[in-house]
Amino acid sequence: MAESAKSLPPPPLQPNLLDKLLDAEAPDLESSDDRLEKVNGLVSKSAYLDAARAAEALLRQGLYDVRLVGPYLLGVFVEGGLEAMPAVFQGLSRTLLINWQYFGPRERKDVFADGGLRWMLKVLNKHLEHHERLKDETWQRWSAPTNREPLEQALTLSEEIFSAFGRAMPRNGCEAPFRRLTQWLEGHLQSLPSPAPLEEPEPEEPAEEPEAMEEEAQAPSRPARPVRAAAASAGPTMPVSPALAQLMLKLAAFDTLVARQDFQRASVVAADVLNVVEHFDPRVYLPALFSRFFAGLSTNAEQVEPLLQSTETLSFRALDQLYRVDLETFLAQGTGTDGGGE
Repeated sequence: MAESAKSLPPPPLQPNLLDKLLDAEAPDLESSDDRLEKVNGLVSKSAYLDAARAAEALLRQGLYDVRLVGPYLLGVFVEGGLEAMPAVFQGLSRTLLINWQYFGPRERKDVFADGGLRWMLKVLNKHLEHHERLKDETWQRWSAPTNREPLEQALTLSEEIFSAFGRAMPRNGCEAPFRRLTQWLEGHLQSLPSPAPLEEPEPEEPAEEPEAMEEEAQAPSRPARPVRAAAASAGPTMPVSPALAQLMLKLAAFDTLVARQDFQRASVVAADVLNVVEHFDPRVYLPALFSRFFAGLSTNAEQVEPLLQSTETLSFRALDQLYRVDLETFLAQGTGTDGGGE
C-alpha cells in the first residue's frame, strides 16, 4: 500500500490561493528559513512545479510572503497553460492591490517582490516564446479556440496590474517584462480562431387546446406591434468589453464594501477606480463605439488628411462652430454636396 501511494502523482496546484482577502500581517520568514531555502533551491534547478508546490504548502499555512508569489504563480502557469492565465493575473492583482500591506517580509519587501516577480515574468515570457518557435504539442493546445475566453479574462486586469507595480514598488523592473507578456497575449488572442457557434434547436410550439383556439377565433384581431418600433423602444445597445465588465465589477464591489461598512477595503477599490477614471481611455472600455469611426477614417485617410491641415481657414472654422451648436443643421447642409459643403 505504501509503495502504491508513493507512485501516485502529486495533486494539482490550487490556483487561487492568493485570492483570499487578508486582514492581518503574515508572520515573517527569515531568509535562512529552511522552508524558504527549499523553494529557492528548487527554483535554481528549474524544477518549477516542485518549487510551486513547496511555495503552495507555505501559503496554505498562512505564510503570505512576496518571495513565494513568483514561484507559486509560475507553477500555476506551467501546470495549467494559457487557461491558467486568469489565475496568474488575478493573483498578481490581489497581491499588489488588495493584500500588499499584509504580505511579508517587513524589511525590503518591495526589493524582494521586484526580484521575484521580475524573474517570474521573464521565465514565463521565455516559456511562451519557446513553444511558439517549436510549434509543438503544447503550442497546438494553446492555439485552440477554448483559450480565447481565459486570455480575455486575464487581459482585463493588465492595466491595473501595470499601474500597481509602480505603486507597490516605486523602483521596479517588472513593467517591461509584463508589458511584453501582455503584448504577446494580445497578439495570440487575435490569432485564435473564433469558436464555432452552437446550433440551438428550435423550440417546439405546444399544441393549442381546442378551447383556446376557439377563443382566439372569436376575439377581434389586434394589430401586431411593428418589429422596428419594438427594437427602437429598447434603445441603442453595444457589447460590453472585457475592460468595461471588469470596471463594472469593481463599482459593484465598492457598493458591497460600503454597505458592509468595510471602509478599509472600500478605500482600496476607490483608489483603483479613481485611477481608472483619471486615465480613462474610451478605446479600451468602449471599443465597439469607435470601431466604425476608425475604420471609416482609415479607409478615407487620403481624402481627410489634407483637409485636417487647413483647420485655421474661415470655412473650416465656420463649419466647426455650426457643428458644435447645431449638429442637425450641420448634417442637413452637407446633403447633396460633393464633400466640400455649400
